[in-house]
Amino acid sequence: MNTRQLLHLHNTGHQGINALFAKAHSADWDIERDVDWTAAVEPDDPLVAYEWGAFSQTPTFMALPDAVKTRVTRRGLGRMLNILQVGESVAQDVCAKIALHVREEDYRNHAVAQAMDEARHHLAYRRFLEKMNDEIEDIDFGTEMMFDSLLASDDPLTMIATEQFFLESLAMGIFEALQRHARHPLLRDIITLITRDESRHMGFGVLYVAEWMRQHALDEQITFARHWLGQMFAVLLDQPGPLMLSRLLDRLRDAGVDGADRLGPQILREQQAVNAAERDALLSGRRVPHLLKSARRAGLLRPEILDALGLASHPLALAAVRTEVSEQ
Repeated sequence: MNTRQLLHLHNTGHQGINALFAKAHSADWDIERDVDWTAAVEPDDPLVAYEWGAFSQTPTFMALPDAVKTRVTRRGLGRMLNILQVGESVAQDVCAKIALHVREEDYRNHAVAQAMDEARHHLAYRRFLEKMNDEIEDIDFGTEMMFDSLLASDDPLTMIATEQFFLESLAMGIFEALQRHARHPLLRDIITLITRDESRHMGFGVLYVAEWMRQHALDEQITFARHWLGQMFAVLLDQPGPLMLSRLLDRLRDAGVDGADRLGPQILREQQAVNAAERDALLSGRRVPHLLKSARRAGLLRPEILDALGLASHPLALAAVRTEVSEQ
């Protein structure tokens, strides 16, 4: 980009994307004035309801002493907030690159506004983690690889589809669960403010992908949908299993539970009933995750695309279609 190009930036005139940029100012919040950082975070406060965590709805977990459940819940929360804070830093870098690589004025404006949001979110998470004053678990290798791959990209479509379309849609479910289960007022206020921002970021991703789909040939749309629907469906059908259980058992041992390993098979069996109920809610359309809504709104679930991919009878696609009809 040079000065002469900056003299003639093109605004697409997309009403939705221009409206999102305007809303970034009207819905802005001040990290110093709008958040009460004087609130204490006591070491024996679980901060979120026990049922927030994986395996926490099993009878075996619920029967554990409150001190153990508090320790385990805080460790899980700390790990999640650590992932979120580094994710905000990744998003900030990605938004900066989007602003440098796209030529559309309204796309650039949104990317810059989002970068400011992400900087504020990162700082809010870091401050809360510091107030927790706990030993924080490291992020997992898979998450690190995903973030590194995103940071290495310079292609606007790849960056926006990964960050604003896929990751923001995925993260909205995490934010809403935290908001719903938060018990500490400082955490609840932070998550509420961040969720409000993230809904705009997700909206930009949906609008951008929908516009890209509209401008490209059907075979290109099918290729794009094949990549992203595969990831979306895999994530949505993934449920707590042995890998997540291993983290829980580590936390139980850290909390001083004798014979924690012996509880593993029992907890896993009990979790199967929880998984079945959640899967039924998902496949019946009673619960429609943001990932599925975003795919539908962006046009990835159109009949001709699903037919070409052999996904017309996929239970998640059928659920999305049923809920779209009921909403209309």
